Amino acid sequence: MLRVRSPSVPVHAYYSAMGRSRGVPGRVRRTALDAVEREAAAVCRSEQRVCRALARGVDPSMEPAAYSVLCAVRALGPSRVTDLAATLGMGTPAVSGHVAALQRLGLIERGEAMGDERSRPVSLTQEGRRRVDRARQERQRHFRAQLEGWDSADVVGLVGLLSRLNSAYLTAAVPDAPLPTADGLEGYGRPWGVDER
Repeated sequence: MLRVRSPSVPVHAYYSAMGRSRGVPGRVRRTALDAVEREAAAVCRSEQRVCRALARGVDPSMEPAAYSVLCAVRALGPSRVTDLAATLGMGTPAVSGHVAALQRLGLIERGEAMGDERSRPVSLTQEGRRRVDRARQERQRHFRAQLEGWDSADVVGLVGLLSRLNSAYLTAAVPDAPLPTADGLEGYGRPWGVDER
């Protein structure tokens, strides 16, 4: 069972600050944007905890970033390390290290080199596929349980808002960081803020 402690967020403080700013549209918007930034940061921290728990569920020694690599290979199929690095927004040496660790665990295998050692495709073993699929099913069960009391219209509205937020994030340039791509990674829970160790 996936267990993640949820921090309490004083949502009422945001509404009260916005209420005091009535009549000043710029201030209301800045207050709301500040609140969105804080909530987005809280979601990132929560996602990191979830990914840490999922990684440990696959193997007790697995790092969350290695779990991201495992999920990317599951979503994309056989891939070169450089393609995985670009997709995840991680450095190639970091991804290579995670691939080596996952290979030692018997979860990933390398294909034949096509003229260059770096071009060897990475793919899941049967055991790797089984474990990542089991972790994803556990994640889905946990997530559905967390939102069980929500009204259906709120859930549908949240999908649209999160989609817009993710699109804005994926097109935003971050200094000294490659832009990740989300192609094929929906639902796998890439912890974008995870340290690449």
